[in-house]
Amino acid sequence: MFIRSGLGVGSGFILDASCHVITSRHVVDIDAPQVANNTVDGAELRARLSAEAQQLQANIVEQMQLRAALAGQPGTNLQVLQLDERIEAMQQELASLPGQLNREGADKGAPKPFNGFTATLVDGTEFTVWRAEYAEGRDLAIFQLPADHCPHLDRASSARLLQGERLYTIGNPSGLAYSVTAGIFSGDRGAGKERFLQTDAPINPGNSGGPLITENGAVVGINTMNLRGTQGIGFAIPIEAVYQDFPQLRSAPR
Repeated sequence: MFIRSGLGVGSGFILDASCHVITSRHVVDIDAPQVANNTVDGAELRARLSAEAQQLQANIVEQMQLRAALAGQPGTNLQVLQLDERIEAMQQELASLPGQLNREGADKGAPKPFNGFTATLVDGTEFTVWRAEYAEGRDLAIFQLPADHCPHLDRASSARLLQGERLYTIGNPSGLAYSVTAGIFSGDRGAGKERFLQTDAPINPGNSGGPLITENGAVVGINTMNLRGTQGIGFAIPIEAVYQDFPQLRSAPR
């Protein structure tokens, strides 16, 4: 699915027959009634905040990896607590960036009404979406299409992935709609709510929110970020997380 909002473009996928769509929060989270006009100043502002968001995401992943390495080691309790505080502060800062875009853009004047975001299916069907629900503390969002009996991806257990197993991403990197890239499962990073799936399948801007799928076509994760300044290090949120954060999915028909 191709998603376009005032923040740029991203990806998503339909998860069940009730037409629930999963994407990344940073793709669709514009929480003010107005956004900046599409001027040079607005473009520069979006580019700056986008760079800040990418750097924050990379820093969060690095700190999570360090925490995972220290957890359970003798004499590291204080370091782990400090890392938890640092990670939480960065996550809060990341979640506040879309609102900052709206506030700073409004200060520059020439606002226009917020018109939601669009979700376009592979057959060209386009929906305008007016609201989404966001996960607390994770880069996830959900919305529902006004349709019935949607074709959707089946899900598989991310816990059963084997290191070296073949994986694929589907998304819209740099606006190149419905691109497919391939790689392998590199391993788990973190634990519990901070768990990520590491893959060397390219996850570029525009891939965020798209599915990470197995060779059988089942979704195991939601593509979220790559590690800044590196190649072949991308991360996805395990598919199980959406069922933890969005309880309505547990009773929805598959």
